[in-house]
Order: sequence, then structure tokens, then C-alpha cells
Amino acid sequence: FFAYEREEFRLKFDAFDEDRSGEISILELRRLTKALGYHPQRQMMEEALHIVDADGNGQLSFDELCMFLAVYSYREGFTTTETAELRRQFDRFSVDSQGPQKDLKLLPPEALSDALVQVFGLEVSDYTQALGEQLASGQGLQKSTFDRASAAESMSFAEFLIFARRLRENEHERFLKKHAASFLTPAERAGDVEDAKQFDSADSDHSGGISEWELRQVLKSKNYTPLRCVLDEIFEEVYPDAWDEDESELDSDQFFDFMLVLNRRDGFMRGECEELRTTYERFDEDDSGEVSAMEVAALFRHVGYRVNLEDIRDEVSQVDANGSGQLDFREFLRLMRLYREKELDRVKKAFEKNRDKSTGSLPLKMLDDVLEALGNEAPFPEYPHTGDLSFDDLVDIVDSCRSSFVAKERKKAGFSDVELEEFETIFHRFDKDHSKTIDNKELQGILKEFGWEPRTREEQQELINKLDMARELAREAGVDDVSEHGSADVKFWAFVQLIRMLRTDEDKAEEKKVLKVMQELRFSEGETEEFRQVFRSWVRRATELAGEKEPVGKGASTAAETIGRDGVHRLVRSLGISINPTNKDVLDQMVSSLDEQGRQETARLDFCSFLRLMRWLLDSDFAGINETAAKRA
Repeated sequence: FFAYEREEFRLKFDAFDEDRSGEISILELRRLTKALGYHPQRQMMEEALHIVDADGNGQLSFDELCMFLAVYSYREGFTTTETAELRRQFDRFSVDSQGPQKDLKLLPPEALSDALVQVFGLEVSDYTQALGEQLASGQGLQKSTFDRASAAESMSFAEFLIFARRLRENEHERFLKKHAASFLTPAERAGDVEDAKQFDSADSDHSGGISEWELRQVLKSKNYTPLRCVLDEIFEEVYPDAWDEDESELDSDQFFDFMLVLNRRDGFMRGECEELRTTYERFDEDDSGEVSAMEVAALFRHVGYRVNLEDIRDEVSQVDANGSGQLDFREFLRLMRLYREKELDRVKKAFEKNRDKSTGSLPLKMLDDVLEALGNEAPFPEYPHTGDLSFDDLVDIVDSCRSSFVAKERKKAGFSDVELEEFETIFHRFDKDHSKTIDNKELQGILKEFGWEPRTREEQQELINKLDMARELAREAGVDDVSEHGSADVKFWAFVQLIRMLRTDEDKAEEKKVLKVMQELRFSEGETEEFRQVFRSWVRRATELAGEKEPVGKGASTAAETIGRDGVHRLVRSLGISINPTNKDVLDQMVSSLDEQGRQETARLDFCSFLRLMRWLLDSDFAGINETAAKRA
């Protein structure tokens, strides 16, 4: 076989060695390797060439070509960095072998999709999920033709690399098929009108390549804001020469490489991805590789976003590709991209509103007003700009102000200005001597008002520990005026941090309660999150129908969302279930029995009680709900 393979390589080599010099240029190498069925990326080629082109003359002999292909094949076409990341994800999801080689790590087929998504990004999740299901059914890793009916097999790292390569080749094939018309020459286009009509064409001027302007349109269509810094970083990785934004164009392979890198980083720069991973791992407290909605909320507040737990839960459901109810790093990165795009949209609107319509630029004299309108506070850092500003310039400046903005948001512990005003009112009401400090007795009064007062000696000690942590968090946010460590006295900004900590404790207790009910009722995490989205949607609808507004601030203690009888009736009818007087009475009796406060006519259900109602509806097949739901699925 090796002799046959070498002869095939020789035939291809001779075909590309047009001058019979016994060497081919490196510029021709990519075409040759493609003719052999390989799809090397530029970085992999450069890495392998550094090893095999011993004389550095930019030409490859046949033996050097064979060595290049050996290096390429050994890692299935991945760079050293990519292989290391593939290994890291393989090790994370693999398990110990149950065979004779106990020290051998194997990847279960059901973990293949998650492992590949962690490397390549959420863009490939549809393909990897289908591949994982195929493998889990026992297809794809048979070791012989007599083994086709065998059970699903786990795979070694070498086999995992093969599937990673197949994934990239599949993405490459799909990409070229979609954009085939973009890379037709004018002559080819004229002779193949059907292709030109059939496929998306990013190449609007039909030049046979993708210009920067055309690339920017593609990125916008995929909901990425094409920032100059991001473009330049990826151009440096995929384009061989210095990029000219007016003249340079990407060929089909470079275009694919560009989009592959962009999708893998979800539109962020390499350094930003590394910083986000570090932050993510800090909040992954149990080192499980996933974070809960509560951990995501704390993480977002840490990086300067003002969020509440319920909204975060809604957003987690939007990016939770594997339906686990939690976020792995790739899902977290996609959520950060959504937030980043919202942020860039705000900057874009401010830029468009204030730019000079004749020049398209933002006058420098308008900068401070724009920064203040975007929520930044003076004094602003000095800027190297002397002339008018482009959109990218404004983004750079806003980002440079972010550290002070984040510090300000950390000081607020993620609360809104309305909530802070409410807290300040409470603080001053209990600060009887107007000393701007509340003592232990005054603090106990506040805690009692919200049901947080310590009842045991252990709880009192825990409160003292929390006070010290609250002071430390206030100091980290730039507040110097906090009382001494171990003191029972509390100043306002430490009080704000304490409220956040107690609010988090409340949320954790609620999560623990939901988990217990979920397990009791035999719902999965994914099902529970789906029910949570349904519950919140109908809570909001009921609020709107009642003509009420959702509260901007929730005070020091969170009020549980609830749904009443009318809301339950509407929800059931929305599923296509007819409610008649008989089954309505049965439903109302069940709702009343599930109200934890024992209310009858005014019964209301919190989320845990709502889960119990869902289980009852399904188990009792209320009004044929199971058949109706199956038809609607």
C-alpha cells in the first residue's frame, strides 16, 4: 500500500513540476495537496513547511513533499495548537477504558458532539449532533465489515482526530457549495448561468474573489459587526501578503479559512477569547465544564453587565445548544457575542446620531458628550486622536473606558439606579443618628424586615463573615470608605454588596428547591428549563393583560413570580385543549391544592407548584393533553 501511495504522490508531483526541475514551488503546494484530496489551512502548511523545507529555498523536492504529507497526516491536518486543544477536549470528555489497557482514555460516542463543538464552535452543532446520534446507534466506528450490527463504540484520540478532520472537510464542502458562484470567473459565470442563480453569491462584483467590502456584507448578514481589529487579525492568519482593504481579495480557500477562524472565536479576537475563558473558568466553581444560570448571572455582573437571574435564564435557553440547562464555554461565548453585539449596536446608534453627515466621521468635539450618553463618567482617559473619529475609533475609545465602567458597575453590585435609590432610602430610614453608618442593631432591623435576620449562633457568625466579604468586594470596586474588618458597623456601599450576597443566597435556595422538585417529578434539566420559559412567558402575559407594568426594581428581597387560575386556563387552552365546566372545576381544584399559601379562589402558583401541575396534567392525561401535544410536536 505504501508503495502504491508513494507512486500516486509521484504522479501528482510530476504533474505540477512543469519545468521538470525536480521541485515545486510552495505557492503550488496547496493546489497539489488539494488534488490529493487534502484541504490544508495556511497555518498548518507554514508549520509543516518549517519542518520539511530544510534548505529554506521555497521549493519542495519529492522527498520533502512526502515528508510534508507525513507531518500533515500525523495530526490529520491540524496545527500543533489545534491538536493540543483537541487533546484537551478529548481528555475532558473521555473515560477510562474498561478493556485490558486500563490507562487508555476513550471518548464515548454520546460525548463526540459536545467535544467537537468545544473546538469548532456552535456553528457546527447541527452536524455534530447528527454525527453523535449516528455513532450512538452503532454506526461509524466498525472495525470490520462483520461488525456492522455491533453496539456503539468509544473511540481513541487518533479516531477522534479523524472525526475532527471529517467535520472540517464537511464544513469546507458545504461552504464551497453555498458560495460556488462567488468564485466563478466571468467566463465560467457566462457558461454556467444555473450555478450563478442557484448559490448565494458573496462576490457581488463577480470578480472571482471576495473583497473586504463584500466580506463585511457577509459578516453583517451573520449578525457580526465587522470591526477593523478583528478583520486585521484574521487576515494576518489566512492571507499570505499584507492586506490592502481596497485592492486585496480572498480566494475560496482563504474565505473558508477566514470564516472558520471567525466562527471558532465567535467574532472575538484571540486575546479576548482567552480572557473570557479565564473568567469562565473562575466562575465554574465545581470545575464541571458547565455553569448554571446563577453562575452566569454572577459572571456577567463581574464583567460589568447589569443583569437579573430571570432574564439570564431566558437568554441561557437561547444559546443552550445541547439542552443541558447550563452553559458550556462555547455556549457562554455565544451569549457574550449576543451581549457584545447589543453593546456595539448602542455605540453604532450614538455614532450615527452625532456624526458629520458630509464626512461620515464623528467630530472630536462631540466625543465627551457621546461617551456620557453611553453611560461613561468623566474624567475620560486621554486619546491619541487629533482628528475626527471613525466608528472603529469610537469603539476603541469606548472599550478603553470599560475598565472604569466595570468598576462602577461592580460598585453597584449589578443593581439598577432605581434599586440603589430604594436601598438608600431603606438605609437612611434605619440610620437613626444619620451617621452614614448602620450599627448591628440597625442592621438587624433591616434584615428582619426582609426575612433575612439570623436565628442561630451559626447564622450570626455567617452574617459577620458575609459583612467582611461585602467590605472586601466594595474595596475591590474602588470604595475606600468601609468600616473595619470584623466590625458590626456597615456603610452604604458595603450594605449594597451584602444585599447582593443575601439575594444570591435566596436564589441558591430557590434553585435547590427547584432541583429537588425536578428530581421528584422525574423531569430532566432541559425539560425543566423549557417549562420555566413557558411559565415566565405566561406570567408576563398575565401581567400585560392586567394592565400592570413589570417592576423595574424588586427591592432588597426578590418576589417570586406566580401565575393565577386565569393564566393557567389560558395556558392550557393555548395547547389546543378545550376546557368545559366539568374539567375546569377539576383543574381549579388542583391549582388550589398546589397553592403553598392555601389560597382558594385567589390561588396562585410559583414555579415549583407549576412544575407539579405540569406533571399532574401529563400523568392524568388531562382532557387528552398527551395526544394533542404529540400532534403539535
